[in-house]
Amino acid sequence: MFAARQRVACAARQLQRTARTYASDAHAHHKPAAPVNESFGTGSIITVAVFLGGVVLLQFVPKEGEKSTILSLIDKYTSQAKDWEEINTLHTKAAQQASFDRNLFENASNKHRYVDVAYPEAIQSHAPRNIQAGHLNNMDWAVEHFRQEHLKDEERKAIALAQK
Repeated sequence: MFAARQRVACAARQLQRTARTYASDAHAHHKPAAPVNESFGTGSIITVAVFLGGVVLLQFVPKEGEKSTILSLIDKYTSQAKDWEEINTLHTKAAQQASFDRNLFENASNKHRYVDVAYPEAIQSHAPRNIQAGHLNNMDWAVEHFRQEHLKDEERKAIALAQK
């Protein structure tokens, strides 16, 4: 019975809270609003500024036959076909000179050239665990083998070139 009383009291409090009336606002005792100093709005100021900016901009429009400052700035930062043609010509000349130099140095003398095998240890590359000191193979024979094959290949190329 005590729990039922508590629930009824809680419901009564809720009803009182929702049934409030504000009768004091219903009377005509309102004070008039204070005078406000109204100014031009932001939109009006922006409109006038855009209009005046347009007038100033029209003063600087170039005469017929002249180039405007804005267009000259755009042309300054855009690439022209003649610039690209000059750059490509210089690049082609540099590539031709580099290929000539490389051909000159590559074909100067093939007898005494050292053939660099990238890293001969790759033939026996494996995990370095459980290897006792001094048990790695000497790879000088592989380097010499590939050098001899290179020399034979160069001699074969020279003979084929001489026959043509």
